Amino acid sequence: MKYLISILVLFAAAVALSTLLQNTAYVLLVYPPYRIELSLKLFVVLFLLIFGFGYWLIHLFTATTQLPAAVQKIRLDQAKNNSRKLLDVALRAFFEGRYADAEKAALRAIKHGESSVLYPIIAARAANELQAFERRDAYMSTAQSHPQGESTVRLLAAAQSRFERKP
Repeated sequence: MKYLISILVLFAAAVALSTLLQNTAYVLLVYPPYRIELSLKLFVVLFLLIFGFGYWLIHLFTATTQLPAAVQKIRLDQAKNNSRKLLDVALRAFFEGRYADAEKAALRAIKHGESSVLYPIIAARAANELQAFERRDAYMSTAQSHPQGESTVRLLAAAQSRFERKP
């Protein structure tokens, strides 16, 4: 079916081209007091050029109006990538025993507006390992303000920090 339609379009283009090449017709445009007489070939070429330019302008206008949404999407994607990198840095530093670096990375992610409960928990665990109990409690209170969907991780971290408390 696709081949049949393409053959019909090809034949229609051949007929239109042969008609244009052999026809000596002209187009008369009248707008009083003006009168413009063009050959049919020139009129068709100008019409196609104007149509193509109009299509391009509409496409350009549409792309321009959608530009702010595209930029916002790109910025959100970059922010997510940056927060994931900070999570990787924080976890790697925590498991390597560099607790100060882990706390700093988690705190940077929290300041960037990351909403996951993992960041304050990592910061609290790192502060607990550094024996900074006031900061640990502050991070745990930040973790308590997160939605209830992540309560298991939050409660487990709170229980473990209370169990390991060495004041």
